[in-house]
Amino acid sequence: MSTTVVRVILNTEDDIFRDVALPTSSNLETAHRALAAAFELNEGQMASFYRTDAEWNQGDEIPLLSMDPAAGPSMADLSIGEVLGAPGQRLLFVYDFLEMWSFLVEFVRHEDRSLDGHEVVLSYGVRPETAPELQYGEGATGSGLDDDDFGDDDEFGFDEEDLADGYSSSEDW
Repeated sequence: MSTTVVRVILNTEDDIFRDVALPTSSNLETAHRALAAAFELNEGQMASFYRTDAEWNQGDEIPLLSMDPAAGPSMADLSIGEVLGAPGQRLLFVYDFLEMWSFLVEFVRHEDRSLDGHEVVLSYGVRPETAPELQYGEGATGSGLDDDDFGDDDEFGFDEEDLADGYSSSEDW
């Protein structure tokens, strides 16, 4: 039986990561529980993996539970070897949708050994008590958009100049 080692990096400015060994044949649902345990997070929270490219841009969701089978596979449908079994394969992992713990997960290596469950083979850094605030904008994980990409308009197309010309969005109804 083969084992896959993945590096799980907490999405923060500090260097905080865990290298976790998992049986290559185990599914992402098992990985989800192992990654949460590796960072000592509360058990039983909802989570999703997201496919990503080399720049960590978020792609298609791989949910814990699939509400619509036509939308794509769930974590139970995909093995570690399929999505994290080769160099360059990466996923984003979001755990606990209220706290929003965000991790970068990437393939490290294969090991020729049997493993029951998972094993943290390297631990670096101390996890903060609360989830770090996600950073958006250039250089951050995600779309690469920042506030300048949206201009100064509000959701209705009014900008500060329109408000100065007598338009108001605070009418009494």
